[in-house]
Amino acid sequence: MAKKFFKQKVRNKKRTITQIIIISVCVIGIVACFFIAHYFNTKLPEGAVAELRDSVAIEVHGDLPEKATFFSQLENVDDKDITINYEGVDKDKIGDYPITIKVYKKKYKVTLRIVDTTIPELTVKNIAILEGAEYKASDFVESCTDNSNEDCQITFYDLALDQDGQKIDYANYKEVGTYPIQIIASDSSKNQTTPVTVYLTISQDENQKPVENPEPTSCKYGNDTYDSNKYIMAAKVSENGCALDLNLYQDENFVKIINNVADNEVKRLKNEFQKLEVKSESITSVNQLEKTILNTTGKGIVGYSLQIQVINSDNEIVEDYFLKLDGSRVFTVNKYNLK
Repeated sequence: MAKKFFKQKVRNKKRTITQIIIISVCVIGIVACFFIAHYFNTKLPEGAVAELRDSVAIEVHGDLPEKATFFSQLENVDDKDITINYEGVDKDKIGDYPITIKVYKKKYKVTLRIVDTTIPELTVKNIAILEGAEYKASDFVESCTDNSNEDCQITFYDLALDQDGQKIDYANYKEVGTYPIQIIASDSSKNQTTPVTVYLTISQDENQKPVENPEPTSCKYGNDTYDSNKYIMAAKVSENGCALDLNLYQDENFVKIINNVADNEVKRLKNEFQKLEVKSESITSVNQLEKTILNTTGKGIVGYSLQIQVINSDNEIVEDYFLKLDGSRVFTVNKYNLK
């Protein structure tokens, strides 16, 4: 009887150990499943909202954006729960860089755009050459620097017109004399300076120095003096101190000059609004108001004024300004504190 009882006790003990093992395995499995589910869970917590933009732009050499800048909508998410991987991003080099943003456990792909919206800084000089010698646009440059650290592209201004509205071909300047020439500087992002007038002196004297302030040629339509208290000039068309034929104010070559300025300004605005996180759907129109500027005698054209108006979805004018020759702005309305 004792022997039988002993065997029964042993069998019961073995059954208890098996049960413990089974229960332990189940508990470990449950815990493991919990941790696995938690680790791989890509859902945001209840009440959290995170909607990202496709891209965000910053100026080359600028500071990296604040975390919130990448989101078009962000609610009930702490800053510490957002991590951004900037690996491979070079703030000093223009380009588009893919970055990864993690909100809790969920990952997003966003493009960080390094852009250049700054006009090159150009300093020019007049030059003198011997008759028969060649010259190029870059010969007139004292210095030129760009925000991108890339070399400036120096070219002759191919929209320059003479007093009768004809395009000027600088290759025709071969005879002895002093000639006005217009050059521009641009960069790889197509930021471009306004045309700058320099003077080329062609001489038979190898010791001839550049002429710094030559007298203007005879003006058929009067000089380029205008009422600067009434007009702010955005594009200049006068040549060598002389106004151009006013009957050509609608000529394609004239209109193209101011249209190019206006197109570049709209592009500049778009880049600025993107950096300021202004939603494109909130801006309904950008008006470009162009006016011809005559000289004080009213006999010739000297340039154009350009007024820019930005209107939002509430039909409110949020930006209203005149553009100056150097690219700066004179504001009457500046809701977004543009420069």
